[in-house]
Amino acid sequence: MTGFSTGLFFILKIYYYSYMKKGERQRLYLLDEIRGFLILGVVVSHTLFDMYHIFGFDMLWVESALVNTISDIGAILFILISGMVSKYSKDNISRGLKLMAVAVGLTLVTDVVVPQFVVYAGILHHLAFAIILIELLSPILKKIPATIAISINALIAVLTWNIYEREISFFGLKVFDIPYEIMSGGLSHLLGLKIKDIIISSDYYPLLPWICFFVIGFYLIDYVEREPIKTFFSKKRCLFLAKAGRVSLWIYIIHQPLVLGILYLITIIFR
Repeated sequence: MTGFSTGLFFILKIYYYSYMKKGERQRLYLLDEIRGFLILGVVVSHTLFDMYHIFGFDMLWVESALVNTISDIGAILFILISGMVSKYSKDNISRGLKLMAVAVGLTLVTDVVVPQFVVYAGILHHLAFAIILIELLSPILKKIPATIAISINALIAVLTWNIYEREISFFGLKVFDIPYEIMSGGLSHLLGLKIKDIIISSDYYPLLPWICFFVIGFYLIDYVEREPIKTFFSKKRCLFLAKAGRVSLWIYIIHQPLVLGILYLITIIFR
């Protein structure tokens, strides 16, 4: 359930602009709006997670396959958008390091406040690492045709979707298993491989398959910048969602203490 929820994802206040047009900057407002929708989804998801796991509400459906699927789709979309907008940052190294500082802060806070749900390898950690890594590799990545890069990363994502269970599969069909004797240390967990009888992070976004979606976004923005797609993305549709998307970092920082406080009061009054 931590997918769409925890951290998601995003949480960086990322600003981006498209190329100059008639002396004015065009903002891709649709990306703001999608990000705004996703951050509101995170608020809802965190609320449900807290109600079930922390306050003991009878809500078994919170961990259902349907909810987890929605969570995964939300995570994919946000990571994809993060990869897209990374091309507009003037200093991705600095931005990635700042986000990593926030991620480390999240680890420290969860370790103290809710140690049973401590976050060591959450989506913030993943995005910070992806931003820095892709920036360092960008001179090489820019030489690879977008169609080839997107196809390869999509295939890798499919093959490694179940890598946590130490299997390489193709749309659910197992290709082969990865023995526990191979890569069973902490780094393997960061890569995406399960360590027997150990759960390291409640919010878990390892390198594989998730970085593939970031890389796909890095290339996909080249298609978004082309007409008529660019004009479609530049139209304003929902001011509320656009503003929520632009302040997603603040929403993420503020909402969880508020949600926990409200739920605490509700349990005192009605239980």
